[in-house]
Amino acid sequence: MEKQMERRREPEPVIYERIAEELWLGQQKEKQRIASLPRVRKGRETPFRQNAQAYRKAYGDTGMKNRLVNAPLVTMTVSEQIIPPSNKSGRHRHYNEAIFYVLDGEGYEIHDDTKYPWQAGDIMSVPSYCVHQHFNPSDKPVRFFFSTGTNIVEFMGVGIKEQFEMHPSYRIPEGGQPLYDPQGDLLGYKAADGMEFRFGVNKEFQQLMKNKMDAQFSGKPQNIYDEFLKLLADQNAWRRAAPHVIKQETCSWQDTRMGRIKYLVSPFQPSGLRLYDAFLQELPPGGRSGKHRHVSEEVHRILEGKGYDIHDGAKWDWEEEDVVFMPVNTVHQHFNADPKRPARFISFQSRLYYYLGHGGIEHLEDAQG
Repeated sequence: MEKQMERRREPEPVIYERIAEELWLGQQKEKQRIASLPRVRKGRETPFRQNAQAYRKAYGDTGMKNRLVNAPLVTMTVSEQIIPPSNKSGRHRHYNEAIFYVLDGEGYEIHDDTKYPWQAGDIMSVPSYCVHQHFNPSDKPVRFFFSTGTNIVEFMGVGIKEQFEMHPSYRIPEGGQPLYDPQGDLLGYKAADGMEFRFGVNKEFQQLMKNKMDAQFSGKPQNIYDEFLKLLADQNAWRRAAPHVIKQETCSWQDTRMGRIKYLVSPFQPSGLRLYDAFLQELPPGGRSGKHRHVSEEVHRILEGKGYDIHDGAKWDWEEEDVVFMPVNTVHQHFNADPKRPARFISFQSRLYYYLGHGGIEHLEDAQG
């Protein structure tokens, strides 16, 4: 009996939570990942591949577990899409937002049964859970540079995508068998190795989202709980009123300390986007931008010209069609290496950091040229 009492009095072993250590190790691994990846992807060397939507160049593909493949980013995927003449994309929707910049061509969108025409230089904003499809009625191909927040919503547990219609030339991979639900809707396919891939309609989630998006609130909130109910209704109203296409001609060029910039999407302009900012920037012949740093990630697609960036002291050359990545907290500056021609690029920037309390810019040097 005395021996049993002694055993009971023995102290339990201390189990330490290595939270700080794990965070530190994670940060070191992320720094190593970013350092191992190029800041410039050569657009002319990146092939288009067919998928359910059309044909796509993936500069930074999705997957939260592996961050982004071949891109030193965390919050944005980056791609280019082409739609052949007299053709259309697939039709789908997803929980994440998407932003498209029209590189060339003209056509229109169908967003939740509403038509939105666009042309080269326009921005198409796709709000969360919007059914969308791109149409090219012309005799020339159209191209988009676009980004999505797929990896963020996957991390948040709502990585939902529903494919309602495939691109006309889409084919299930060789050896695969299509999978249908009892109503005949396509669910996905079973690959030759037996693995199933699902990308069809999620009817349970459809009903959940319908209830959410139909929510309304009338009268004056009587308490904080009512304020949350009204917030959902206000978000629905914003979604219905937000512009889905931003026409480039409605935005003006501004001479700033960073250089000549045309803001297309920002917290200070109306759009159907809350995750992204977008702007055009022009560098004069032989000129350079200002130098600055911000927490938010950024990516450029070079529209014309050639030059280089300096990122934290390292030089990265670029030319037309290249994609340039700026990871978090990168000190960066852009240089036009052509003494006779201007250089231009379209930039997407993640606004997520703004909502986390890390918005704004640390300006270090004014533009010249």
